[in-house]
Amino acid sequence: MTMASPFGVFVCLLIVLPQIQAASIPYNGTVPLQGCQIPCMTEVNLHLFLHQFVDGPNQPNRNEETLLQTSFPFGFGTTIVHDWTLTETTNSKDTVVARAQGVHVQAGLTKDNRWYMTHNIEFEQGSLHMKQVCRV
Repeated sequence: MTMASPFGVFVCLLIVLPQIQAASIPYNGTVPLQGCQIPCMTEVNLHLFLHQFVDGPNQPNRNEETLLQTSFPFGFGTTIVHDWTLTETTNSKDTVVARAQGVHVQAGLTKDNRWYMTHNIEFEQGSLHMKQVCRV
């Protein structure tokens, strides 16, 4: 007599467990099943302007800082952390709606300005206008 392999037991469970689960759900024949309802969705249309003030000398209002400056060609590996502001207009002095907070890294070894960026967008409280859209 041979024993089942762990993979064989796993496959058997994948096939049998959904059937056992479906059979165990109680069904009340007196209550009609309701049709699938689509919940209200939130529609967000963003038209924001990002304001970047680069790191460097004589930049008092900069919103990024160089963490690592390398000597590789094209600045490969240079790492900068940023906290860029986002407004609803092109005016950087307008009310800040959100902030793009993250890091960008010079990722081009053979060409300049090949940046990899990652950031979260952190919205200021109460400044995002959303509209509920319900579809039936």
